Order: sequence, then C-alpha cells, then structure tokens
Amino acid sequence: MIAAEVGKKYGQALFRALKKYQMEDAAEKDLLLFLKFFEEDPSFKNFLLSPKVRDKDKKSFLKTTFKDKVSDILLNLLLLLIEKNRLSYLPEICSEFGILKKEDRGIIKAEVKTAIPLAEDLARILKEKLERKFKKKIEMEKKVDPSIIGGIVVVVGGKVIDRSVRCQLNQIKEKVKQAKIK
Repeated sequence: MIAAEVGKKYGQALFRALKKYQMEDAAEKDLLLFLKFFEEDPSFKNFLLSPKVRDKDKKSFLKTTFKDKVSDILLNLLLLLIEKNRLSYLPEICSEFGILKKEDRGIIKAEVKTAIPLAEDLARILKEKLERKFKKKIEMEKKVDPSIIGGIVVVVGGKVIDRSVRCQLNQIKEKVKQAKIK
C-alpha cells in the first residue's frame, strides 16, 4: 500500500514539473532508461539502495554519472529519492508518471478479465464501447482469470464493471442469506 502511495505522490510531482517545461517525452525516455538499468543491474541497484553507502556518496555518483545524460528535473528527483530513502519506489513512480502522461493525452488503461481468452472481434467491439462511454482512447490489457467462471470484469480509471458469473453468484448468495423465511 505504501508503495502505491509513494509512487503516486512522487509520480504526480514529477509529471507536473516536467509538464510545466514541456519535457515529459524526453524525460520519460531518460526515466525508463534509468529504471531499466536500475532493475537489471544488481550491483548498481544494491549500491544505490544499500544502507551501508552514505547518501552523500550515492548522490555524488549520480551527479557524476548522469549530470549531462538526463534532465536536471529527473536528476533532482533521483537525488531527492535518495535523501528521503524512497529510491526503492522508483518502479511505482515511473508507473504513475506513465499513467498521468497517457491521461494527459486522452488515453486511459482498461484491464479486461475474462474466464477464457477474449476473441479479437469482441475485444475490438468492447474497446469501441469503452471509448464512447469514457470519451477517451482506451489502451486495453486483456487477462484470463478462470476464477470469474464466465462473463467479464473491466477496470477503467478506478471504476470496476463486474459482469462476471462469480459476482452474480455472490449477489444471489447474499440475497438468500438476507431472505426471511416465514
């Protein structure tokens, strides 16, 4: 839970700062490149996250290594994350930044769960309906979840549309529990 909150807070701050200077695209490339390096190089990640390495040394290393390679805003964010001991939340920060950038461009993510793989023609129709409903371009992520038994569950912008058999069975179960027998 804390990871999501930290990611949201710093991701929003980063997005606002970069948008102010119209630097979202260039900085996103730098951010994703840094994140990839951070996640794929264990020695780099361990150095930056190690409590045994002084923050001063971590900051000096980042300044020396990335000074002319990334924007000042991004470098300052990385330095702040070290200072606040939040660098481990970089993946969540990047995720939030990406979501905000897409939303700013009128694109929202829809997670679609079905019990079996969704046919392409049905996926296309669903995408068109969601775009009309939300008046935004939909980026659809399809997932298979046999536990829903049948039907569909769609999550868009924090809204859940649950038309699964599992949900319907749970509703029937609750009604039966609440029924008064004379």
